[in-house]
Amino acid sequence: MGEEPAKEAERCPVRNAMAHLDSEVKEECLREDLKFYFMNPCEKYRARHQIPWKLGLQILKIAMVTTQLVRFGLSNQLVVAFKEENTVAFKHLFLKGYSGTDEDDYSCSVYTQEDAYESIFFALNQYHQLKNISLGTLGYGENEDNRIGLKVCKQHYKKGTMFPSNETLNIDSDIEIDCVHLDLSTYPQEWKNSSFFRLEFYRLLQVEISFHLKGIDLQTIHSRELPDCYVFHNTITFDNKLTVARSKSILAVMLKLKNVKT
Repeated sequence: MGEEPAKEAERCPVRNAMAHLDSEVKEECLREDLKFYFMNPCEKYRARHQIPWKLGLQILKIAMVTTQLVRFGLSNQLVVAFKEENTVAFKHLFLKGYSGTDEDDYSCSVYTQEDAYESIFFALNQYHQLKNISLGTLGYGENEDNRIGLKVCKQHYKKGTMFPSNETLNIDSDIEIDCVHLDLSTYPQEWKNSSFFRLEFYRLLQVEISFHLKGIDLQTIHSRELPDCYVFHNTITFDNKLTVARSKSILAVMLKLKNVKT
């Protein structure tokens, strides 16, 4: 009976030693794991000859994202260039007397009533014969009312009289807007005879001509992609709001992408 406690006492130091050794091994393993965790990919490869596949995956992701950004940037650059080049072309096509250089925030100016009429009907006539004079791949587009043609609006004060010679002014400051739609079935000469274009310049604020055109950008064909189709929302404004002896001609272009039918 007395031998069993003695044997048990002899085993305890052995168990304690093994437990202590096991604890040291676990601690060392944990230390090695932590050290390995904070290593860079090259050190990890030298320590355990482990291929850094996560690094390769991150590099692949960076390459893919960079490629997408470059393609997106080049695509946007083509769109911006296409719009700018067509805007310049439209100014030469629809603005009479455009010199190729804008004057401040407008394109060109007119100083007489005759010049104003000529500039308005020049734009109308150019629109009517666009397919015969344009070098680009342009076509007529539908407006917000699903109609092809020109929309002309004039903005003016209500009826009144003004005589600068004897400093007499009688005018209603309320503003009226009259609009007319001109389609391709009528000729510009018929438009000239319309009473709508008998302008009273002393109360006229502006004349606005708006129309839509469709164009196809063929630059993408070189990269074996489908061409892009665009709709140009064009607005020509003859601004007379300052009622000085000069009217400004402004052309604004808004671009919208459409799907190409194949």
